[in-house]
Amino acid sequence: LALFNNPNKGNCAACHSSARGADGSAPLFTDFSYDNLGVPRNARIPATRDPAYFDLGLCGPDRTDLVARIDLCGAFKVPTLRNVATRKVFFHNGTFTNLTDVVRFYVTRDTNPERWYPVNADGTVDKFDDLPPALRANVNTTEVPYNRRPGMAPALNEAEIADLVQFLGTLTDGYTH
Repeated sequence: LALFNNPNKGNCAACHSSARGADGSAPLFTDFSYDNLGVPRNARIPATRDPAYFDLGLCGPDRTDLVARIDLCGAFKVPTLRNVATRKVFFHNGTFTNLTDVVRFYVTRDTNPERWYPVNADGTVDKFDDLPPALRANVNTTEVPYNRRPGMAPALNEAEIADLVQFLGTLTDGYTH
């Protein structure tokens, strides 16, 4: 929980609030906002075989009421982390299949982008490849842990990632599908 809440480490509570409600209710581990994380493209989805196809979240293709809000393109709802350890896929496109890789992605997306995104023929990384280039500036790159650059240390080391994943497992409440 300390790593989860620490604004200089996981900073998870910035979007997945761990505070009790005003009425004393248990935390929901979401702030119900939307965020653009630049999640890697999932080649297992048939639609993404078309390089012109992009799921832009609040901007479509399924939703059209906010298509004019270019600043929201690529943003998806911040989910609750209750029962997160029971999920089989993660993020809007299911690109990750285990919680450890999700946490690793969060903390190394910007320090080691080549780990998550394709590398172009010229050696550059095609970072935020599941968004059209014109919308890649919408990705959250200012908050910890996304404020890092290549060559910097990730906000969490491997032991801290493992500790955070163990903590997330404690949010399982016995709910079954």
